Amino acid sequence: MKLGKGTAFFAVLLLANSFSTQLVADPVADFYRGKRLSMYVGSDAGGGYDTYARLIARHLGRFIPGNPDFIVQNVPGGGGIRVTNNLYNVAPKDGSAMGLVQRAILTMPLLEAPNTELHYDPLKFKWVGSLNTETGLIIVSRAAPHKEMKDLFEKELLVGSANPTTDYMPLFLNNVLGTKFKIISGYKSSNDIYLALDRGEVQGRVSNGWAGDKGVLKPWIETNKVRLLAQLSTAKSSLFPNVPLILDFARTGRERQAMELILAAQLWGRPFLMPPEVPEERFHAVRKAFVEMTKDPEFLADAKKAGIDIDLVAGEEIDTLLRRVYATPPDIVEVVRKAVSADK
Repeated sequence: MKLGKGTAFFAVLLLANSFSTQLVADPVADFYRGKRLSMYVGSDAGGGYDTYARLIARHLGRFIPGNPDFIVQNVPGGGGIRVTNNLYNVAPKDGSAMGLVQRAILTMPLLEAPNTELHYDPLKFKWVGSLNTETGLIIVSRAAPHKEMKDLFEKELLVGSANPTTDYMPLFLNNVLGTKFKIISGYKSSNDIYLALDRGEVQGRVSNGWAGDKGVLKPWIETNKVRLLAQLSTAKSSLFPNVPLILDFARTGRERQAMELILAAQLWGRPFLMPPEVPEERFHAVRKAFVEMTKDPEFLADAKKAGIDIDLVAGEEIDTLLRRVYATPPDIVEVVRKAVSADK
């Protein structure tokens, strides 16, 4: 059939527009298609953070335009400082790198005394989100003489430590509330600390999060192998209705403000991030994919199998919380800063 000039012109125009649309329709998908992204995690394989990172690595790519896959790279060291420095200064900033860092990393630059090891600014990272908030716990062996929280003000308790971020809370409580934690350093991971607790080398652990530790703790609690003295959170978890909040032991309004500052990290749980300067369209695609993933039945089934409860903390919430934390009055920051560094 012979086309008129007008019809032919219109057909060519449609073809050109279609071709042009194919070229520019989804530059994010074009970038990610066929790529293998790096998921950096600041701990050894086998621990709680590693479990979270590998869960995300198995599923997130299905929701990112272009459907890339992930490879997990463990970069332990300094309680997450090493991997955080790497993500800020070395890792690609094109959207092909993500990370999972220890929650205390976000407040370290605020709370630490001047530290030449910290080469990052938490406010410049691109926060993707977290799968849940966290409830920390003070755990003691049944063999320890400590029956309740008040005993920690009278009797020394040996607790294991794997890195500087796990020292924050016992140091703070010793120097602000007057507890008697004795920190035993040198363990490689939380798993090693629990093995040491099982062997009787230490008497307890200050856990930064139930979600990562419940695989060990749940059967121990059910068999009365350990006791819980306090919850380390700003709000009581329904899982532990009879365990007091650490905030209940604040003696003044100033102490309570200081405790709320150091406990803020519990609110963002295990935070996933991308380096600064990642193109906005790629970052927002990944952030959107993260939210979509948490609603997916296949992902939820895998999370349940891994023992991970999902209670999404969106990246935007982490941004807001961080800005609020970094706006804390300087005198309260100084109280906390001195408390977490006084025994180092």
